[in-house]
Formats: sequence, structure tokens, C-alpha cells
Amino acid sequence: MNPIDASITMRVMTYGIQHGKGMDGKTSLRRIAYEIAEAHPDIVTLQGVDRFSPRSGFQDQLNWLAKQLGMYSCFAPSVNLLIVQYGNAILSRYPIVAKKIQYIGGSIERRSILTVRVQIGEGTVIVLNTHLGVHKKERKKQVPILLEVLNKLDRPAIVTGDFNMEMDDPLMKRLNTHWQKIMLQNKHQTFEDGREIDHIFVNMPTEQASAKVHPSVVSDHFPVIAEIRWKFE
Repeated sequence: MNPIDASITMRVMTYGIQHGKGMDGKTSLRRIAYEIAEAHPDIVTLQGVDRFSPRSGFQDQLNWLAKQLGMYSCFAPSVNLLIVQYGNAILSRYPIVAKKIQYIGGSIERRSILTVRVQIGEGTVIVLNTHLGVHKKERKKQVPILLEVLNKLDRPAIVTGDFNMEMDDPLMKRLNTHWQKIMLQNKHQTFEDGREIDHIFVNMPTEQASAKVHPSVVSDHFPVIAEIRWKFE
């Protein structure tokens, strides 16, 4: 068994930041950084991150956030247009010792799965971040690829992201066999349209596992923050 200290409680955030554009129409990465800092997470998985895009001031958003927050980082560019990139990212207070990107297609824009291994003491934890397609026909093709990746992950692992589906969707129910959804303590939407589409899962028993949504106007998604303590038998 992976020798993770059982006394460690990990604080994990997943957050679709829409390149920092809020529901008030303002684009500010500083507000995103403040939201993250206030939550004190150990791991942050981000969707909708820009690099060198005109709409976000040609900023390397991940590099800026990592420096502001004092965290390790890695990026999966789902979309590449010359120097402009857009995709998923992971920030971590723990060193990132391995990284893998898998592309899963998409009819509107290409999507990806970003998987990292973070070092915690003598052990490691796998963290996966994804952002599935807006349309069901896309997700029908993407979910089987995602499930194939999930079935190969070691324990313990954390899976997060913007799935663009609520848990009652038949495609989401396919995750239930081996993955435990971290349930929200405050039943709240995670997207501006009223749906709960941002989720956090784990693949082994926990002593403690709860999540909450932090309402905000600084993106079209609200951050989901989970606390996880593994149960080692």
C-alpha cells in the first residue's frame, strides 16, 4: 500500500475559471487567485486556463497563479493556436513528480485529461483533472476514454473536473462502480445555470470526505472544495 500518512487531511479544490472572466463581465485573474488563497487548498485543479491569449491580456495565467500562490504547477493545452493555449491545469503545494496528458477529442474544441502524481512524504497521490465536452454526443465518445484511464490508476487517486453533467446522467453513473463521489455538504449549483457539474471522486475508502461549494461571481463556475482523509486498513 502507498505509504501516505493516514493523519494527513488533503484539501482539494476544482475550479472552472473561464480565463478569469466573471459573471459581472470583468476579467480579473487576481480575483481568482484571491478565491484560491482564501480556501487554503493543497491541490487545485483548474479548467478554462489561458496562456498568451488576447482576451486575457496575453498573460501566462498558470505561471502567474503559481507564483502568486507559491505552488507547483503543470498544464495540459487542450487547444493550441500558434502561441495561444487554453486548457486544464493543476496547482499543488506538494512536488509534482510525474505528469501525463491524454487528448480525448471534441467537436467544438479539443478536450484533454491531465494526470499527475504528487509526492507527499514517502508516498504519492494521483490527481486527475478533466473538462468534458458541452454536447452529449461529445461526452459519449469521451467518457469511455476517461473510464479506460481511470481503471488503470493506482490508489489513492483523486479525480476532478468539469464533467458538464450532473450525477443523474447515465454517463456519470458509469463512474459509480469504483469511484466514490465526494458529496456536497451545502447542496448548491457549481455552474451559473443552476446545475452541479463540477465533481470530485476518490478510488479508495476514506475516514473523512466532504465537499462544499463557495458561491462567487468571479467565474461562471463556483469552486468546489473537498477535505479528504484516506482510510488505510
